[in-house]
Amino acid sequence: MKKFIQSLELRRSDLFILLGLVAYVTFLLFGQLFMQYPNPNDVALPLWAAIIAFVLMVGFWGYYLYLEVYKNKEQYNLYLIGAFLFLMLLNVIVILVQPKLVVENVIVRYSETNPDLVGQTVTATIPVSATHKFVFISELIGAIMLIYIGLFVFPKRFKSIAFIKYLGYVLFAFLGVLILYGYIFEFKNYVGFFKYLLGIERIEGQSIYYFTIQSFILHRNAYGMMMMVGIIFAIINHSIDKKWQYYLLMAFFYVNMIFSLCKTGLLISALIIVIYIVYRLIATYKEHTKRNKIILITGASVIVLAGLVLGTSYITEGKVFGKIYEAIKSISGGGSTLDSRLYIWDNSFQLIRNGWWLIGRGFGTYNLMLMPMNILTHEDPVFPAHSAYVGLLAEGGILYLLAYICLLGYVVYVTIKCFKKNPGLTVAMGLGILSFVLYSFIEAIQYFVYVLIFPMMVLYQTSKEKKTEE
Repeated sequence: MKKFIQSLELRRSDLFILLGLVAYVTFLLFGQLFMQYPNPNDVALPLWAAIIAFVLMVGFWGYYLYLEVYKNKEQYNLYLIGAFLFLMLLNVIVILVQPKLVVENVIVRYSETNPDLVGQTVTATIPVSATHKFVFISELIGAIMLIYIGLFVFPKRFKSIAFIKYLGYVLFAFLGVLILYGYIFEFKNYVGFFKYLLGIERIEGQSIYYFTIQSFILHRNAYGMMMMVGIIFAIINHSIDKKWQYYLLMAFFYVNMIFSLCKTGLLISALIIVIYIVYRLIATYKEHTKRNKIILITGASVIVLAGLVLGTSYITEGKVFGKIYEAIKSISGGGSTLDSRLYIWDNSFQLIRNGWWLIGRGFGTYNLMLMPMNILTHEDPVFPAHSAYVGLLAEGGILYLLAYICLLGYVVYVTIKCFKKNPGLTVAMGLGILSFVLYSFIEAIQYFVYVLIFPMMVLYQTSKEKKTEE
């Protein structure tokens, strides 16, 4: 550990990125709470504290960029900086001039002035307040600065693969806190989960989702996604150290993810674990021929057997393996997950049609405007777009969506380059990025992909340095 810390060659300026990150997380917490409770007085973190956090964030990160980029212009692509600034300023202008939105077919859920309207369908006018605009612009500036620092500044500072490994340790510690918190403060949910699943105790009107775990991070899907991050970094750390304990960590995080019922996360995590294990078996086939043959045959047999059992249960609608079918139906919600997304996406495109296709509605405005919208046949409230690509199209228009796709294209290019120098680690991180890209199709989580892109850029810088030395 001491050798690793010394290898980082920390400067005084590196403290500013950490302090800026603390301020950013503090402000982001206010933004997330504010979206759920549009009145700033209802939020645990007051508006004045959010303003202070924003000023500190810009101050710390601005100074860091001044020291790392402005004074070393020759090391950075000024055209790339210009592109980031252009996208940021364009979206700031869009937010500032954001007009009121008129939406038809809105079901009234609450009205202080006219309670008789509750349940009726009306045409609603949705304004964007000055406070909303401040929050949206601030989050935009913070996100742009964080993305640029994470992708193009930090990798030039920390070019050690060991740094990636210790980044995983930090994440494991954080996830340990999340899990422990859930065990202690949501223990009754674990008990209720098993009772419901086994049919021991089921109260009418309740579903298994009533007992899901979310720790203290606001939503069960977010908890599940953090478990997926743990699985990804367990794979990454295994590719570096080749220690079997990381397989236990993968299993541990996966089991904990089950209690969040984050179905997409469970499917994607299972996929990347299987792909990585198969890759490792192929990569080490010559060294352990018999062992790898046994594992491959056993694994394939288990997958086929499980597929037959689950498939038979589903096709026969419970006539065979009835208990398994009942469990699948209660967890899947009988297809309601896909139905809810379809109606959300339908509303999403209604919103986009009322906006500007090229430059969008402005960063952050999408969730605010989408929430009041509804369809006559659906009574549940509408939440965020549940698709990063639909959300980006609405908030940033075609320009932002293209910018994101170009970024992913750049990552593919970097992955190919890194594979030649370090295939094992590149496969592990590539699987991590792939998991978030897939997840983004049904969840608005595109910003989390940078958690994986950053270490990929570190690996890329390391590969370039090795090539130069050779």
